[in-house]
Amino acid sequence: MAWREVRWPEGVYCVACGSHDVECRTSSYRGHLRRYHCLACDKWFSDVTDTTLAHSKVDLPRWFYLLRELDKGRPISQIQPEIGVTYKTALRMARIVREALYEHRDQWRSLLQGEVEADDIHVKGGQQGRQVTHREPRERGLKERGRGTYEGDRPLLCAWVARDGPGTLLELRRDAGKHALFDSAWRHIEPGSRIDTDTWSGYNLLDAAYEHHSVKHSEQYVTAEGVHCNTAEAEWSIFKPWWRQFRGVAKRHVYQYLIQYEFKRTYRDRSAPERWEMMLGFLYVFLTRWLGFPADGYSSLPVH
Repeated sequence: MAWREVRWPEGVYCVACGSHDVECRTSSYRGHLRRYHCLACDKWFSDVTDTTLAHSKVDLPRWFYLLRELDKGRPISQIQPEIGVTYKTALRMARIVREALYEHRDQWRSLLQGEVEADDIHVKGGQQGRQVTHREPRERGLKERGRGTYEGDRPLLCAWVARDGPGTLLELRRDAGKHALFDSAWRHIEPGSRIDTDTWSGYNLLDAAYEHHSVKHSEQYVTAEGVHCNTAEAEWSIFKPWWRQFRGVAKRHVYQYLIQYEFKRTYRDRSAPERWEMMLGFLYVFLTRWLGFPADGYSSLPVH
Protein backbone atom coordinates (compact mmCIF):
# COMPACT_ATOMS: atom_id res chain seq x y z
CA MET A 1 0.00 0.00 0.00
CA ALA A 2 1.33 3.44 -0.96
CA TRP A 3 0.36 4.87 2.44
CA ARG A 4 2.51 2.28 4.20
CA GLU A 5 5.50 3.07 1.96
CA VAL A 6 5.08 6.78 2.65
CA ARG A 7 4.72 6.45 6.40
CA TRP A 8 7.39 3.81 6.98
CA PRO A 9 9.89 4.00 4.09
CA GLU A 10 12.52 2.17 6.18
CA GLY A 11 10.20 -0.39 7.73
CA VAL A 12 7.41 -0.37 10.29
CA TYR A 13 8.31 0.91 13.75
CA CYS A 14 6.31 1.34 16.95
CA VAL A 15 4.51 4.67 17.18
CA ALA A 16 4.96 4.65 20.97
CA CYS A 17 8.62 3.68 21.55
CA GLY A 18 10.12 3.76 18.05
CA SER A 19 11.24 0.13 18.14
CA HIS A 20 11.40 -1.86 14.89
CA ASP A 21 10.76 -5.06 16.83
CA VAL A 22 7.14 -5.31 15.69
CA GLU A 23 5.06 -8.02 14.10
CA CYS A 24 2.00 -7.86 11.90
CA ARG A 25 -0.88 -9.62 13.60
CA THR A 26 -3.73 -8.73 11.24
CA SER A 27 -3.44 -7.99 7.52
CA SER A 28 -7.10 -7.04 6.99
CA TYR A 29 -7.89 -4.86 10.00
CA ARG A 30 -10.98 -2.76 9.21
CA GLY A 31 -10.94 -4.31 5.76
CA HIS A 32 -7.73 -2.81 4.38
CA LEU A 33 -5.32 -1.92 7.21
CA ARG A 34 -2.62 -3.89 8.94
CA ARG A 35 -2.54 -4.18 12.72
CA TYR A 36 0.81 -4.43 14.48
CA HIS A 37 2.06 -5.51 17.89
CA CYS A 38 5.24 -4.04 19.38
CA LEU A 39 7.25 -6.74 21.18
CA ALA A 40 9.26 -4.10 23.03
CA CYS A 41 6.49 -2.11 24.74
CA ASP A 42 3.43 -4.30 24.05
CA LYS A 43 1.75 -1.47 22.12
CA TRP A 44 -0.89 -2.27 19.46
CA PHE A 45 -1.25 0.09 16.48
CA SER A 46 -2.34 0.21 12.85
CA ASP A 47 -1.32 1.97 9.63
CA VAL A 48 -3.29 5.09 10.58
CA THR A 49 -2.61 5.29 14.34
CA ASP A 50 -1.63 8.82 15.44
CA THR A 51 -3.10 10.46 12.33
CA THR A 52 -6.48 12.11 11.92
CA LEU A 53 -7.50 9.21 9.66
CA ALA A 54 -7.55 6.99 12.76
CA HIS A 55 -10.79 8.75 13.71
CA SER A 56 -12.20 8.99 10.19
CA LYS A 57 -15.02 6.81 8.92
CA VAL A 58 -13.64 7.25 5.38
CA ASP A 59 -11.19 4.46 4.61
CA LEU A 60 -7.86 4.88 2.84
CA PRO A 61 -8.91 3.46 -0.56
CA ARG A 62 -11.49 6.24 -0.87
CA TRP A 63 -8.85 8.85 0.01
CA PHE A 64 -6.59 7.39 -2.70
CA TYR A 65 -9.44 7.47 -5.21
CA LEU A 66 -10.11 11.11 -4.36
CA LEU A 67 -6.42 12.01 -4.86
CA ARG A 68 -6.38 10.34 -8.25
CA GLU A 69 -9.56 12.01 -9.47
CA LEU A 70 -8.52 15.45 -8.17
CA ASP A 71 -5.32 15.09 -10.17
CA LYS A 72 -7.46 14.51 -13.24
CA GLY A 73 -9.17 17.84 -12.55
CA ARG A 74 -12.63 16.44 -11.85
CA PRO A 75 -15.04 18.42 -9.62
CA ILE A 76 -16.30 17.06 -6.31
CA SER A 77 -19.86 16.80 -7.64
CA GLN A 78 -18.66 14.00 -9.94
CA ILE A 79 -16.31 12.27 -7.48
CA GLN A 80 -18.69 12.22 -4.49
CA PRO A 81 -21.15 9.56 -5.78
CA GLU A 82 -18.27 7.29 -6.76
CA ILE A 83 -16.69 7.15 -3.30
CA GLY A 84 -19.99 6.72 -1.46
CA VAL A 85 -19.89 9.69 0.92
CA THR A 86 -21.99 12.81 1.24
CA TYR A 87 -21.13 15.88 -0.80
CA LYS A 88 -20.18 17.75 2.37
CA THR A 89 -17.73 15.00 3.35
CA ALA A 90 -16.19 14.81 -0.14
CA LEU A 91 -15.79 18.60 -0.23
CA ARG A 92 -14.08 18.58 3.15
CA MET A 93 -11.73 15.80 2.01
CA ALA A 94 -10.80 17.79 -1.09
CA ARG A 95 -10.15 20.92 0.98
CA ILE A 96 -7.83 18.94 3.26
CA VAL A 97 -5.85 17.71 0.24
CA ARG A 98 -5.62 21.20 -1.26
CA GLU A 99 -4.66 22.72 2.08
CA ALA A 100 -1.88 20.13 2.39
CA LEU A 101 -0.54 21.20 -1.01
CA TYR A 102 -0.78 24.86 0.00
CA GLU A 103 0.96 24.38 3.36
CA HIS A 104 3.89 22.61 1.69
CA ARG A 105 4.05 24.83 -1.41
CA ASP A 106 7.57 26.02 -0.63
CA GLN A 107 8.78 22.42 -0.82
CA TRP A 108 7.49 21.68 -4.31
CA ARG A 109 7.75 25.00 -6.10
CA SER A 110 10.71 27.30 -6.52
CA LEU A 111 11.40 30.84 -7.69
CA LEU A 112 10.94 31.39 -11.41
CA GLN A 113 14.01 32.64 -13.22
CA GLY A 114 15.31 33.33 -16.70
CA GLU A 115 12.56 34.57 -19.02
CA VAL A 116 9.16 34.95 -17.37
CA GLU A 117 5.87 36.20 -18.78
CA ALA A 118 2.97 37.77 -16.91
CA ASP A 119 -0.70 38.25 -17.61
CA ASP A 120 -3.84 38.81 -15.54
CA ILE A 121 -7.56 38.16 -15.57
CA HIS A 122 -10.42 38.62 -13.13
CA VAL A 123 -12.31 35.70 -11.62
CA LYS A 124 -15.65 35.73 -9.88
CA GLY A 125 -15.74 34.78 -6.24
CA GLY A 126 -18.33 35.89 -3.73
CA GLN A 127 -19.16 35.12 -0.11
CA GLN A 128 -20.92 31.80 -0.66
CA GLY A 129 -21.93 30.26 2.64
CA ARG A 130 -21.90 33.55 4.53
CA GLN A 131 -24.53 36.20 5.06
CA VAL A 132 -23.65 39.45 3.29
CA THR A 133 -25.03 42.59 4.90
CA HIS A 134 -22.73 45.34 3.58
CA ARG A 135 -24.40 45.60 0.15
CA GLU A 136 -27.64 44.92 -1.72
CA PRO A 137 -27.98 41.60 -3.58
CA ARG A 138 -26.67 41.83 -7.15
CA GLU A 139 -28.84 41.08 -10.15
CA ARG A 140 -27.89 38.14 -12.32
CA GLY A 141 -26.88 38.52 -15.94
CA LEU A 142 -25.08 41.82 -15.48
CA LYS A 143 -21.50 42.11 -16.70
CA GLU A 144 -19.21 44.56 -14.99
CA ARG A 145 -16.72 46.50 -17.04
CA GLY A 146 -13.23 47.61 -16.15
CA ARG A 147 -10.93 46.37 -13.45
CA GLY A 148 -12.59 44.32 -10.73
CA THR A 149 -11.76 44.36 -7.04
CA TYR A 150 -11.62 41.82 -4.25
CA GLU A 151 -14.30 43.70 -2.34
CA GLY A 152 -16.47 43.72 -5.48
CA ASP A 153 -16.15 39.91 -5.76
CA ARG A 154 -14.05 40.11 -8.95
CA PRO A 155 -10.49 39.77 -7.64
CA LEU A 156 -7.40 39.97 -9.84
CA LEU A 157 -5.71 36.70 -10.76
CA CYS A 158 -2.12 37.14 -11.89
CA ALA A 159 -0.14 34.47 -13.75
CA TRP A 160 3.66 34.25 -13.79
CA VAL A 161 4.77 31.67 -16.35
CA ALA A 162 8.31 30.52 -17.13
CA ARG A 163 8.88 30.71 -20.88
CA ASP A 164 11.28 27.76 -21.07
CA GLY A 165 10.09 25.51 -18.28
CA PRO A 166 7.09 24.02 -16.47
CA GLY A 167 6.94 26.72 -13.77
CA THR A 168 3.47 28.24 -13.43
CA LEU A 169 2.38 30.46 -10.54
CA LEU A 170 -1.12 31.85 -10.06
CA GLU A 171 -1.88 34.31 -7.31
CA LEU A 172 -5.08 36.01 -6.25
CA ARG A 173 -4.50 39.62 -5.27
CA ARG A 174 -6.71 41.80 -3.10
CA ASP A 175 -5.27 44.90 -4.77
CA ALA A 176 -4.69 45.39 -8.50
CA GLY A 177 -2.18 48.20 -8.01
CA LYS A 178 1.44 48.27 -9.11
CA HIS A 179 2.76 47.83 -5.56
CA ALA A 180 0.73 44.63 -5.14
CA LEU A 181 1.97 43.20 -8.44
CA PHE A 182 5.59 44.07 -7.61
CA ASP A 183 5.18 42.33 -4.26
CA SER A 184 3.84 39.25 -6.06
CA ALA A 185 6.74 39.23 -8.52
CA TRP A 186 9.29 39.72 -5.73
CA ARG A 187 8.03 36.66 -3.87
CA HIS A 188 7.84 34.40 -6.93
CA ILE A 189 10.55 35.50 -9.40
CA GLU A 190 14.32 35.65 -9.00
CA PRO A 191 15.49 39.31 -9.00
CA GLY A 192 17.23 40.25 -12.23
CA SER A 193 15.12 37.89 -14.35
CA ARG A 194 13.50 39.09 -17.54
CA ILE A 195 9.74 39.69 -17.36
CA ASP A 196 7.60 40.35 -20.44
CA THR A 197 4.17 41.93 -19.88
CA ASP A 198 1.62 44.05 -21.67
CA THR A 199 1.58 47.82 -21.19
CA TRP A 200 -0.87 47.93 -18.27
CA SER A 201 0.36 50.43 -15.68
CA GLY A 202 0.10 47.82 -12.92
CA TYR A 203 3.41 46.37 -14.11
CA ASN A 204 5.31 49.66 -14.10
CA LEU A 205 7.27 49.02 -10.89
CA LEU A 206 8.84 45.82 -12.21
CA ASP A 207 11.68 47.86 -13.74
CA ALA A 208 13.07 48.43 -10.24
CA ALA A 209 14.26 44.83 -9.80
CA TYR A 210 13.82 43.07 -13.15
CA GLU A 211 14.64 43.36 -16.82
CA HIS A 212 11.13 44.45 -17.72
CA HIS A 213 9.87 44.59 -21.30
CA SER A 214 6.34 45.32 -22.48
CA VAL A 215 4.34 44.92 -25.67
CA LYS A 216 1.40 47.10 -26.69
CA HIS A 217 -1.31 44.70 -27.77
CA SER A 218 -3.35 47.32 -29.60
CA GLU A 219 -0.48 47.54 -32.09
CA GLN A 220 1.22 44.14 -32.07
CA TYR A 221 1.55 40.90 -30.13
CA VAL A 222 5.27 40.36 -30.67
CA THR A 223 7.77 43.21 -30.96
CA ALA A 224 10.75 43.22 -33.28
CA GLU A 225 12.93 42.45 -30.24
CA GLY A 226 10.89 39.33 -29.47
CA VAL A 227 8.96 40.76 -26.52
CA HIS A 228 5.64 38.96 -25.98
CA CYS A 229 3.51 37.36 -23.28
CA ASN A 230 1.84 34.76 -25.50
CA THR A 231 2.89 31.89 -23.22
CA ALA A 232 1.17 33.47 -20.21
CA GLU A 233 -1.92 34.29 -22.25
CA ALA A 234 -2.04 30.74 -23.59
CA GLU A 235 -2.08 29.47 -20.01
CA TRP A 236 -5.58 30.92 -19.65
CA SER A 237 -6.80 28.66 -22.49
CA ILE A 238 -5.94 25.74 -20.19
CA PHE A 239 -7.00 27.32 -16.92
CA LYS A 240 -10.42 28.68 -17.92
CA PRO A 241 -11.99 25.38 -19.07
CA TRP A 242 -10.62 23.74 -15.91
CA TRP A 243 -11.96 26.56 -13.71
CA ARG A 244 -15.45 26.49 -15.28
CA GLN A 245 -16.04 23.05 -13.78
CA PHE A 246 -16.20 24.54 -10.28
CA ARG A 247 -19.40 26.47 -9.65
CA GLY A 248 -19.91 29.00 -6.89
CA VAL A 249 -16.42 28.97 -5.35
CA ALA A 250 -16.21 31.45 -2.47
CA LYS A 251 -13.29 33.84 -2.88
CA ARG A 252 -11.89 32.79 0.50
CA HIS A 253 -11.38 29.29 -0.95
CA VAL A 254 -10.10 30.23 -4.43
CA TYR A 255 -6.45 29.90 -3.35
CA GLN A 256 -6.97 26.17 -2.68
CA TYR A 257 -8.14 25.54 -6.24
CA LEU A 258 -5.28 27.62 -7.64
CA ILE A 259 -2.67 25.63 -5.70
CA GLN A 260 -4.16 22.39 -7.06
CA TYR A 261 -3.93 23.73 -10.62
CA GLU A 262 -0.40 25.03 -10.01
CA PHE A 263 0.80 21.68 -8.74
CA LYS A 264 -0.58 19.82 -11.75
CA ARG A 265 0.87 22.30 -14.25
CA THR A 266 4.26 22.53 -12.52
CA TYR A 267 4.67 18.74 -12.50
CA ARG A 268 2.92 18.00 -15.78
CA ASP A 269 6.09 16.29 -17.01
CA ARG A 270 5.78 13.71 -14.20
CA SER A 271 3.60 10.64 -14.50
CA ALA A 272 0.24 10.63 -12.73
CA PRO A 273 1.35 7.96 -10.16
CA GLU A 274 4.37 10.12 -9.29
CA ARG A 275 2.12 13.11 -8.62
CA TRP A 276 -0.22 10.94 -6.52
CA GLU A 277 2.70 9.79 -4.40
CA MET A 278 3.82 13.39 -3.86
CA MET A 279 0.29 14.46 -2.91
CA LEU A 280 0.00 11.50 -0.57
CA GLY A 281 3.24 12.50 1.14
CA PHE A 282 2.05 16.05 1.71
CA LEU A 283 -1.30 14.74 2.94
CA TYR A 284 0.36 12.41 5.45
CA VAL A 285 2.58 15.14 6.90
CA PHE A 286 -0.36 17.54 7.05
CA LEU A 287 -2.65 15.06 8.83
CA THR A 288 0.07 14.03 11.28
CA ARG A 289 1.03 17.58 12.22
CA TRP A 290 -2.66 18.44 12.55
CA LEU A 291 -2.72 16.23 15.64
CA GLY A 292 0.63 17.54 16.85
CA PHE A 293 2.65 14.35 16.25
CA PRO A 294 6.13 14.50 14.66
CA ALA A 295 6.15 13.20 11.10
CA ASP A 296 9.36 11.17 11.55
CA GLY A 297 8.24 8.45 9.20
CA TYR A 298 8.19 10.84 6.26
CA SER A 299 11.00 13.27 6.94
CA SER A 300 12.07 13.69 3.30
CA LEU A 301 9.33 14.48 0.80
CA PRO A 302 9.68 12.95 -2.69
CA VAL A 303 10.26 16.25 -4.51
CA HIS A 304 13.32 16.69 -6.68
